[in-house]
Amino acid sequence: MTKAYLIHGTSTRDDDWFPWLEQAAAPTIQLDRLWLPEPFNPQRDAWNAAVDDQIKPTDGLILVAHSLGCITALRFIERHQIKDARLLLVGAFDQGLPTYPELDVFMQPAPDYGQIAPKVSKATVIAAKNDPIAPYKNSIQVAHHIHAKLIVQETGGHFLTSDGFTQFPLALKELQRLAK
Repeated sequence: MTKAYLIHGTSTRDDDWFPWLEQAAAPTIQLDRLWLPEPFNPQRDAWNAAVDDQIKPTDGLILVAHSLGCITALRFIERHQIKDARLLLVGAFDQGLPTYPELDVFMQPAPDYGQIAPKVSKATVIAAKNDPIAPYKNSIQVAHHIHAKLIVQETGGHFLTSDGFTQFPLALKELQRLAK
């Protein structure tokens, strides 16, 4: 059985498509949905500490991340000596959002892709052109920095329940690809 971890952003571990993905990936992939403190008032250091407490840095690590969880996953890779990391990033961004200036402090410092990219062996970034939260062009930049497969959909919003995402077969397909 392959182990993977899900780092969500500004939602709870039981929201959106996260429980569905955990069930759909089983039994081949054991997906652990992480607990993050104060998901609606994220603090960078608290989130980093929570992730460090729940994930042992190992070679071949698979991280699935959504929204603000994406930069948290990138920072985890940056902080640890890991080889062959595999990433599935959904609605990724690595800079402040004009509509959410309260996240500006969380977004600093910017990820050091010079430290991250060499540790990543496989990655996929999924974005939607109509994402009202994270501009899809930022997801394109993140994908470029980590040499990821990029999937840009015309629609999908920010891939939340309110956007119709209680199930996410594309995420499952990409997770299975990363686990091979």
